[in-house]
Amino acid sequence: MIIHDIPAILMQHDAAAALVRASWRRGRSLEEFVPALEQLVVFSRQHHVRHWLMNIDQLPPMGAREQGWIMESWFPAMAGTAVQHLAMVLPPDLHNHMVTTAPVFNPPSVMSFELHFFPDDSSAFEWLLEDAPSRAALWAEWEAEVAHQPPGSGAQPE
Repeated sequence: MIIHDIPAILMQHDAAAALVRASWRRGRSLEEFVPALEQLVVFSRQHHVRHWLMNIDQLPPMGAREQGWIMESWFPAMAGTAVQHLAMVLPPDLHNHMVTTAPVFNPPSVMSFELHFFPDDSSAFEWLLEDAPSRAALWAEWEAEVAHQPPGSGAQPE
């Protein structure tokens, strides 16, 4: 099911696969970053999400505020969810790429899930849902939603 509750994020949820798939929308302000991720954490807690696929290709360069918040607040908040796997699609810009991979080199005090990095949505999706019977239908649902997005919305999968 496509969910439109978080304006900065194109989001898909599947209860049977315990999946949340999210993609940052092009043109959204960095000020929306923390509130959007807080909403995703709450949603994940409420819906017992175990698998996240996150694509931040269109996220503006993160600043020190966002980087600090991720390490000090977001990782501990995620520990209060059922999330076991996070498939992160690496952004093409070097700055956000380095920020995204920083937890590998400087692990947070609390990391309650397995974190993997991918070059594209399809390989991340495959890793998370390789055995899920709903995989093809979920991919098709996402593709159909992306096709209905305004041009330049930034929710384009590979």
